[in-house]
Amino acid sequence: MLRDLVRQVKSFKGFTRKSILSEPLSIFGDENFDDAGAAKVGENYVVVSTDGIVQELVREDPWSAGFFSVLVNVNDVVAKGARPIGYVNVVSSSKEAFRKEIFEGIKFGLKKYRLQMLKGHTNPDTDYDSVDAAVFGVAKRFVPSSGARMGDALVLTIDLDGFPGKRSWVRTFDSVKSKSSEEVLNRLEGVVRICELGLVSAMRDISGTGIIGTLAMLCESSRVGATVRLNKILLPEGVQLSDWLLTYPAMGFIFSTGQPERCEAILGDHALSSSVVGETSLDMKIILSGNSGKEVFMDLERESVFGFKRVHDQG
Repeated sequence: MLRDLVRQVKSFKGFTRKSILSEPLSIFGDENFDDAGAAKVGENYVVVSTDGIVQELVREDPWSAGFFSVLVNVNDVVAKGARPIGYVNVVSSSKEAFRKEIFEGIKFGLKKYRLQMLKGHTNPDTDYDSVDAAVFGVAKRFVPSSGARMGDALVLTIDLDGFPGKRSWVRTFDSVKSKSSEEVLNRLEGVVRICELGLVSAMRDISGTGIIGTLAMLCESSRVGATVRLNKILLPEGVQLSDWLLTYPAMGFIFSTGQPERCEAILGDHALSSSVVGETSLDMKIILSGNSGKEVFMDLERESVFGFKRVHDQG
């Protein structure tokens, strides 16, 4: 069963599409795998993330594509310890009704997260439909995805108060739309808080790669391995683990820490569920542990989520 689960996750489109990231990174000469970038301005960091919404979602559900262009970027900057403040975008479509749906989804997202629309560009002279956006935030302490240390606890924190859905190949778990802005921002504030207190060494938001894929990106960024106990992964009621591992949750993060109990207490005060799902190691292997035994998910000495060619030194 574990071997089948490994194959399922590694063949998942949300996971395999990350392998092209080595192309731009090799050209720009910087193996920076972070969710968002940052520049220090005075005593704070300006944190920026950008995302293009997958084409299948844009075509099938333009309203959701607009909404997700806000949500995914918010999660990226929050994972770095930043409070999001502003949003910019580029919307391309020749169809007026289609563009309106996108704009309505964006408007809903901006209101939900209380973001300022800083700038938008609309391109009507196109034969394709797309939504590309960025969110800006401010952090007192920037948390990279490359800071995990050997022996750190790996903690999954997630809002399980929601419901599953599916758009094209993208599985979703919505825990945001039906909540008030106060409820949503209170949960995100808990994540920012543990970052500001210096309790977190590395963090990523759970992306389209799913929980295990996101954890693998954190490990590759930090050059560590990990053991993951599958029975510790938080599951919504009625959702199978095999489906959950391929799901994009509206609010979920994975992070490394030397103080898991303190982090869990703070996050619990902000209505987020948390669980220690494993720990980091030096051997560069990501090992999944379940009731039927153990299985290597990735050997980061030989494999790369981001598509880099790893050369293992046999000598």
